Amino acid sequence: MQRTTFSITYYCRDSKKNKQGQAPLEMCININQERLFVNLPTKLSPKVFRKRRKPVEIEELLTQYRVKVSEIITQLMNEGVPITANCIREYMRTGGTKSITIEMLCVEYLGIIKKRVGKTMTLQVYKKYELVRDFLFEVLSPNKELCAIVNADMVKIYDILKERFMPSTSAGYMVKVKTFFNYAMDNNWMKINPFNGIKIDKGIPEVKYLSADDMEKIKRLDLTDYERLERVRDLLLFQASVGTAYCDLVNFSVEKIVKVGDVYVYSDKRQKTGIKFSAVILPMGLRILDKYQGKLPIISNQKYNSYLKEIQRLAGIDTVITSHLLRKTYAHTLLNNGVNISVVAKCLGHTNTIITQKTYARPTDLFVANEVSKMIKLFEL
Repeated sequence: MQRTTFSITYYCRDSKKNKQGQAPLEMCININQERLFVNLPTKLSPKVFRKRRKPVEIEELLTQYRVKVSEIITQLMNEGVPITANCIREYMRTGGTKSITIEMLCVEYLGIIKKRVGKTMTLQVYKKYELVRDFLFEVLSPNKELCAIVNADMVKIYDILKERFMPSTSAGYMVKVKTFFNYAMDNNWMKINPFNGIKIDKGIPEVKYLSADDMEKIKRLDLTDYERLERVRDLLLFQASVGTAYCDLVNFSVEKIVKVGDVYVYSDKRQKTGIKFSAVILPMGLRILDKYQGKLPIISNQKYNSYLKEIQRLAGIDTVITSHLLRKTYAHTLLNNGVNISVVAKCLGHTNTIITQKTYARPTDLFVANEVSKMIKLFEL
């Protein structure tokens, strides 16, 4: 183990005097050939400081900080933590932290939440946390010590995210970033949460979906020479007719379809949340099921989303088509054809209507106008 050497020197420089003739009292810590300057909470005349017999309160202050630095170094050595000038500074500012780096934090935290995959978390959600790790490495460096992270670093992270993404996406990143540092706080690796005072603004996310015109363009596509894309189109039309997430679509089974009155209802539990959903299959979806005799042409999620982009290009549609967008398209179709929002939430497997209305479906201006028009006609009777 490397031997730790340190010394402390105090300065009160004429070059830093203010108009009143006073200068800040500085403590210089020389630690393993590193120099660290710390301003002490007092100012005095450099002439007074140079006297052999200094004021009692100044002598007490110098002794207090000399003892404090010695105690910090002793504590760091006992904890087996590498002793650096920067870590001592943060120890003095925050009351003490272990010298854990961002990389060490990410490795441990991701290792813990990875165990939830397949239970309370999907692989897709876990991969988002890996993206957050990569972003932290990019902005702050994997070797940055937690004791050196301050509130300004979180502000910087948030500012960069807001430059790159929409409010809802940047907020999603920040919420996940916060979980990393909450974990550090829970393990006493940080004494002051760098998120203090930071308000995450989720904004009002824009709800995107495929319009009726977009769906018609997709239906009319001539894919005779593209058997691969024809199967993907059928899968697209089915997903937009039942609203399941891709991970639930993979496990689709006709045995879970029940006829209720004049409609067919597909019921299952969402893999992501374990919440039960009961989705009414729209007519287009039933026709797709008949075509494939109940066995959907499932492919990997990666290939599916890649082929959806090809269909988007061929159909001349501006909206980026993803499997998740098709789930939103289903919700939009139901809501804007008069289905109650609570019913839409049940079809999607949401526990309440807030998330349904906020991020999945909102009434169009045309729907609102038609509904109000019906009410006006009632008053005219």
